[in-house]
Amino acid sequence: MNNLTLTNHAKLRIQQRVITLQDIYNCVKLGASEQQKEGKTKYTYQNIYVILGKNKSVITACFTKSYTKELEKYAKNNKIGFYAAIKQLRRSQLVS
Repeated sequence: MNNLTLTNHAKLRIQQRVITLQDIYNCVKLGASEQQKEGKTKYTYQNIYVILGKNKSVITACFTKSYTKELEKYAKNNKIGFYAAIKQLRRSQLVS
């Protein structure tokens, strides 16, 4: 991943959220960057954002607020949990 490393926290979050290494790479390479506190940088691309530390380690990866709302609505409409909704929607997006 071009000298990006994942923290243990990031590894856990990308697994829970079905975010791929390619998603992270695209986010950092193609996304809009925004400086954060303590030298961190937030990269946003499509419906994902990634937080990088000063040392280029991926601290976390998450979904934008608008996509999170879409996931919550999907979960509610299908009477499933939030993380089950993530798995269903993300896996269907990765296959198509």
